[in-house]
Amino acid sequence: MTDRQPHPHFDDRGTLTWYETLEGAQAAAREQGKLIFIDFGRKACSQCRTLVEAVIPRPDVAPLLQDHFIALAADADADDDAILALASRLEGAMMLPFVMFADAEGQFLDGYSGAASPPYLIKTLHKLIAQRQ
Repeated sequence: MTDRQPHPHFDDRGTLTWYETLEGAQAAAREQGKLIFIDFGRKACSQCRTLVEAVIPRPDVAPLLQDHFIALAADADADDDAILALASRLEGAMMLPFVMFADAEGQFLDGYSGAASPPYLIKTLHKLIAQRQ
């Protein structure tokens, strides 16, 4: 299995190429000069499914992610210390999915937990993109 592939649990209709390890996502982010978008969830999570299948493919979301971010699908049931350390930065996080953003070195930049409206995600994406410019 390669590190770069479709989302492991849900169908984003080919919108993003997903990495399943932080190391792989970091290498791609460094190579491409992008930030990392992390979907931290699980297969049984309905809000996780909604994020990947209904929000990410939207025409007002997809280009922002494609142009400025590397996508990482992190499994909440896996024992990944680096991802758990990032997730611990989300204050008061109690509901999946955890949506996190990191730089190419794996440093936490921003994030939220639970379902978020597309406008909120778009606002966050624009904020992170503007901070890089």
